[in-house]
Amino acid sequence: MKKAAKITSPSAPAGVPASCGVTLVQWNLHIGIDMDFRWNLKAQAEVLNRLAGDVTILNEVDKNCPRTGFTDMTKTLATLTGTMFSQFGAARALPPEGLYGNAVLSRYPMELIGAWLIPAPADESRSMTLMRIDAPVPFLLGFTHLNFRDTPEENVIRTAAVRKIHDLIEAHMPAHLPAVLAGDFNCEPGSDPVKELEKLGWTMGKPLATFPSKKPVSSIDHIFCRDGRAKVIDRIPVDEKTASDHIPVVNKLEIFRTDRNR
Repeated sequence: MKKAAKITSPSAPAGVPASCGVTLVQWNLHIGIDMDFRWNLKAQAEVLNRLAGDVTILNEVDKNCPRTGFTDMTKTLATLTGTMFSQFGAARALPPEGLYGNAVLSRYPMELIGAWLIPAPADESRSMTLMRIDAPVPFLLGFTHLNFRDTPEENVIRTAAVRKIHDLIEAHMPAHLPAVLAGDFNCEPGSDPVKELEKLGWTMGKPLATFPSKKPVSSIDHIFCRDGRAKVIDRIPVDEKTASDHIPVVNKLEIFRTDRNR
């Protein structure tokens, strides 16, 4: 995983707005497999094109894996959606040369701050990737995918994972930019990991049922903001039942400039 480096935020030019709206789409792609058990990145790209997010985070993304035809899913989706900026964040190696993890697509320039392994069960690995997004008001974006089994033991691991994520973001926040954290947390509102993040100062956006896509009943795809410098104005579930086993969510964000990110 990439070792994070200290990054200082340049002064913004005159005329930087006091706030800006950002449309952030989040979606677990099921490694490109649709609900008819076909590998169907084209259909997923068509959905993303309709949603037209400024920034899109994607969970369950393969890179050079035999099971998905040795495709770099991040680059392929960037091409199919006409997105200029993209970043893959690896969580697990899949031999011989494959990687599995998460990705972000952005119409804004962005910079990788770091990617780290986080607490996970012994039989898998998970990660968090942290980006600087140079929207009209810049902000930090962390994205992740936590372990999935619904057991007390795995709940303890998820709680440790979000605590580690918080500590990493705190340690690498350039100029205290507004921070947003999103992904598939594999836990419901009111669970220990969610309560831990709230205790640490994160505010969760409106819960939405996102899984399974054909009849969503589980609220596990979440978004959080810090300290009022970024806010989730609305979360819109997308009625998309076939392209993946999760539905996408369109998040309407407001990012506020502070004295330290002017």
